[in-house]
Amino acid sequence: MENETSDFILIPAKGGGALIRRSEIAGGRPNGGEGGIVYLKSGPSVYTTASIPQIAGYLEAEVAEVR
Repeated sequence: MENETSDFILIPAKGGGALIRRSEIAGGRPNGGEGGIVYLKSGPSVYTTASIPQIAGYLEAEVAEVR
């Protein structure tokens, strides 16, 4: 059961949030000062109030900085 729940993350959004399966995340990008956009393999995009570094933290990933 623990593996089933650890495969999901809750991404904050205006008015609530979105429960997303980690394996469905295809990518993401910043969305101005509004947060970020998470792209899912199944097609929809999730607009979030979280920044890309925050999303990386939820995924336990590192953020690459482009110079």
